[in-house]
Amino acid sequence: PAGVAAAVSAARTGAKVVLLERYTFLGGLWTGGLVLPMLSTHGLSPDKQWTKVIWGFSNEIYMRLKKMNMVVNAKAPCVDPEACKYVLEQYCKESGVQIIYHSWATDVVMSGDRIEAIFLETKSGPIAVKGKYFVDASGDGDLIAWSGEDYRELKYHVGAMYRIGGVPEDMKKAGVKTPISGVRSRHLHGFDDQDGLDVLNLSKIQMDLRQQMWDRTQELRSREGGEGIYLLETPPQIGVRVTRVLNPVRPVTLEESMHYTSYKDSIGMSGGSAPIMYKGQKIATKERPYWQIPYSSITPKKCPNLLVGGRCFGFDDELSYDAREIGTCLVTGQAAGTASALALLGRTSVQDVDVDKLKAALIQLKVKLG
Repeated sequence: PAGVAAAVSAARTGAKVVLLERYTFLGGLWTGGLVLPMLSTHGLSPDKQWTKVIWGFSNEIYMRLKKMNMVVNAKAPCVDPEACKYVLEQYCKESGVQIIYHSWATDVVMSGDRIEAIFLETKSGPIAVKGKYFVDASGDGDLIAWSGEDYRELKYHVGAMYRIGGVPEDMKKAGVKTPISGVRSRHLHGFDDQDGLDVLNLSKIQMDLRQQMWDRTQELRSREGGEGIYLLETPPQIGVRVTRVLNPVRPVTLEESMHYTSYKDSIGMSGGSAPIMYKGQKIATKERPYWQIPYSSITPKKCPNLLVGGRCFGFDDELSYDAREIGTCLVTGQAAGTASALALLGRTSVQDVDVDKLKAALIQLKVKLG
């Protein structure tokens, strides 16, 4: 989602954009990982109101899917993955983004601190894509690492989402309802403290999770009324939640997020998507304040032509649940794409982007900054 938001926003701002995608569809874990609910969209305001804070491109997608009857639940919108893939691709076509599918990024070409090109492995053989500015929306911070930026690695639980069909409408505890009648989305927490960058570890987890999906579906089939339930879809990619996280110009801290800290360089907001521990106390989701995201948290310290969109921007570990959710990824992606295009047009580094111009552009795109 961050990559599409960045690509479309950069193109709309006047840049020529190439979007590189390793799979055959757009949307990352939102579509390919079947993480269908768009979370982190709401948070508690200072006057104790549960408020929607994620607008902009995110809301555009929501409204288009709503017109198609392909999204349910306004406060935690759950989409149909195939409809979402289609809509995201349509946005890229409409904005003139060139998509290169079936391409696996493997390294970068550097000139000093500046990225000159990305190496790709493809069915057509190895190729290089040159660019003036880059947005790392890989989720794993691949460009961050290859360009020599500072980052840390987090181990987190790796799980999976999957879809089942043939579910009676009145059956309880069978999963989250989706826009398609009889189809439910189900969640596997998975395995704690896993290295999401270890390919052998991921391969083992992949097989273990597939076994769980099959077994749990059979359990549902044994329930009264569940005889017609079947395993509809296992995800093309499993739920790697967090791996590399940028050490940016300035990260978002847990303390700031809990006290409505206002940033002069705010580029969007995130809501609360899960309970959180704060000073030894568990704060329930409905008591979570919404929080601003500063431009400095998506900006590397050294590389003058690289920004970050998605779950690898700079934040305290405790905020990783919110920071990696679909809603927040769309916000940081839109900001990174818009800022990259402004840097291109202004012939400046990403660190020297005129923040007032950036904020004005985002406000025009109906992004909520504070």
